[in-house]
Amino acid sequence: MKHPFIFEINTWVWLDELRARLGKKIGLGDVPAPEWDAIAALGFDAVWLMGVWERSPAGIAVALQNDALTQSFRDALPDVTSADVVGSPYCIRDYTVAQHLGGPKGLESARKALARRGLGLILDFVPNHTRPTTSGQRRTPSTPSRAVTRTWSASRRRSCASATMCSPTDATRSSPPRPTSCR
Repeated sequence: MKHPFIFEINTWVWLDELRARLGKKIGLGDVPAPEWDAIAALGFDAVWLMGVWERSPAGIAVALQNDALTQSFRDALPDVTSADVVGSPYCIRDYTVAQHLGGPKGLESARKALARRGLGLILDFVPNHTRPTTSGQRRTPSTPSRAVTRTWSASRRRSCASATMCSPTDATRSSPPRPTSCR
């Protein structure tokens, strides 16, 4: 497919909207079939589930300590609380699907639901969008981004992330490989 038509979903926000509308906890593995059907009916080739990775508590703390940022939250949502601040989808603690969103099993279920409808799945991987608490950085503090990038590049052909579209029948991993060394 030369130019796929991609539907981006801010996963955290979308699932919270579904939770509010349906009145029950919803993870990626619990999305009702009619929701996937509605997306498929729009005519897209793939769905980009943006922001599925585990977010950094350090990033949330930084956001809550920034007066200008917290003021901008209050300007947008006067009744905002610290519990409403879930962090940036690009301030990653670990490239593991967040449990709040259904974890790796939930993502696998979503991938299968999309595949049944002929849709691919896109996940993002941005090596420099991490915090000091990122697992790969804890293991390789001297050159964290280079280590993550090098490990990812070696395994990229087997993965389903970083602007690489998975075909509906692709049996790839549900998350990028974790960095293990800085070789």
